[in-house]
Amino acid sequence: MKKGLKKVTAMCLAAVMAASFVACVGAAEEDAPTAAEPAAEETQEVAWDLAGEINITAWNSSYTAIVEGAKQFMEMHPEAKINVEQVADNTKLYTQLATGTGVPDIMQFQNRDDLTVFDKYEGSFLDISDLMVKYEKDLVPAVIPLLKDGDKWMAAPWDVAPAMLFYRTDIFEECGVNPDDIKTWDDYIEAGKVINEKTNGKTKMMGFDYNGTSSFDMPLIIFYEEAGSFFDESGNVQFNSEAVKTAFTVFQKMVAEDITMNLPSEWTDRITALTNDNLCTVPYGVWFAGTLKENLADQSGKWSCMPLPAVKENGNNQVNSGGSTVMVSATTKYPELCKGFIEWFLLSTEGSKINMEVSTLFDAYMPAYADESYTKVDEYFGMSPAALAAELCSEIPDLPFPAYFTDIGQIFQSDAIGPVFIDGKDMETVLNEATEKAQKQLEFLKSE
Repeated sequence: MKKGLKKVTAMCLAAVMAASFVACVGAAEEDAPTAAEPAAEETQEVAWDLAGEINITAWNSSYTAIVEGAKQFMEMHPEAKINVEQVADNTKLYTQLATGTGVPDIMQFQNRDDLTVFDKYEGSFLDISDLMVKYEKDLVPAVIPLLKDGDKWMAAPWDVAPAMLFYRTDIFEECGVNPDDIKTWDDYIEAGKVINEKTNGKTKMMGFDYNGTSSFDMPLIIFYEEAGSFFDESGNVQFNSEAVKTAFTVFQKMVAEDITMNLPSEWTDRITALTNDNLCTVPYGVWFAGTLKENLADQSGKWSCMPLPAVKENGNNQVNSGGSTVMVSATTKYPELCKGFIEWFLLSTEGSKINMEVSTLFDAYMPAYADESYTKVDEYFGMSPAALAAELCSEIPDLPFPAYFTDIGQIFQSDAIGPVFIDGKDMETVLNEATEKAQKQLEFLKSE
């Protein structure tokens, strides 16, 4: 078979991004590039056998990006054939993993599901430590615990999602709201009251699914700011933690002040609300920039981004909201092709540039943040959401997604959010009862 030689170039950051990069590295190795001690450009050559045919599954804008990445990769390596299938979610994939049939060679997962699938489908994924270990210092530190099963690297990061507040500049200006005055969630609520009054109730500040059925992402933003986890240090469920209570209390206040709207089907209802000017802010990961551009192209020039409000003045406002990883099937016939493509597409500036330019995906590979694709002004926003995201990844806590997070999260959605925000039940009672139910389910899952 013909060998494909790939050069991976790790560039030192330009001076304008040095501070952001050094902050993001955090727990990286001491010899990482710094503003005071710039690293010389290093070129690392790795040879993989790039011949063969592989299948990949991906969703949403990730699919769009990886199709372009596969196209360019195959042009460079004619001996490789890469088929990409678009999926809405991983429902079909979980059946394939359970039966061991039809499993794609490379598959995309939400990063919060990683440790759960490692446990549920043990033996289904390829150990890719030989690829990943040399890139550890180049990755956003918060995501690394989700890539490893014990000491083995079982996943590679795709995008991460430092969160920010997307807001309509024209509506803020027309209503006399200065975004610079919004430092805390209390400030955010006060601004929402002004906008609600000035628009005669047409435009709300926040939209979320009051029942939690379709999504519980919005309350989790504040939960993550408070370094919350659904599990305590002993691994027991703690829906009744102070972080959950804080998040729920803030959202209860938003509802009480009439600055929110209920989005029963949160994703599609949000797009409709934004289209009709019924909603003027969205606190979400940087990836949402691509969603706005794809679904609301006619609102170009009317949006900008700013750091999230904090619970308290000068409190933490850095969180991760979303992001994905990829895993390689343990049964793939072409493991080197899989690793070679992942290395080029997700662990190089060249590949990260495709992700950013095609789908506005903010990769976990930090050296790419110096590239113009990350730093240049996006005309849609009048600034660079990616550059802001690079500044907002220095204090993101490790992502709190241990095994069975997904299963336990379903109980949180069904038994905690709706009873509080739809039924108006006592928050303390609801959270205690949901915790007890989830703990029983956790013990059952662990016993299987």
